[in-house]
Amino acid sequence: MVNSKSSKLFFLVLSIFFVTIACKEKGKQFVLPKLGSAAIDFTCHDLKGQTWSLDKIKGKVVLLRFWTDWCPHCRYEMPVIQNYYRKLNKEGFVVLAVNVKQSPQVAEAFTAQFDVTFPVLVDLDGKLAQKYGVHTIPTNFLIDRQGIVREICIGDLFKDKTFMQSLLNYFSEK
Repeated sequence: MVNSKSSKLFFLVLSIFFVTIACKEKGKQFVLPKLGSAAIDFTCHDLKGQTWSLDKIKGKVVLLRFWTDWCPHCRYEMPVIQNYYRKLNKEGFVVLAVNVKQSPQVAEAFTAQFDVTFPVLVDLDGKLAQKYGVHTIPTNFLIDRQGIVREICIGDLFKDKTFMQSLLNYFSEK
């Protein structure tokens, strides 16, 4: 009887220990960049093997989008984002759509359904998403021509009127 109580107590303490460690780790992982701060530069490959970094496209307005194929918002939003990209690309709008923790084959099959022409980056291990504090899919960052994070939208992109208005404002100021 004593051994049984001791064993239960031991496993309870051990469980609490592991939960505490897991929570501390998660707290470190999900820190979003602050609005008005410099976007975190990175290097990542797209489905075509091209290397991308924010430094490489400085001077452009960037929609940095973290997505997956199982996300219902992503399914709805991808063709709409493609339309914005098609209209605004020549004026300096770049979409970097980062597929999180899925194979290139899955990302390619999904984007082929929507004739996506903007770069689709692959974050197989989730480290880029972690670097940006992404904990919900989709998460979107609007980065201005100087490389500053101006808007963050977690979830349904088109529900957030501020985000889309900020994007359009960059191209109506001419």
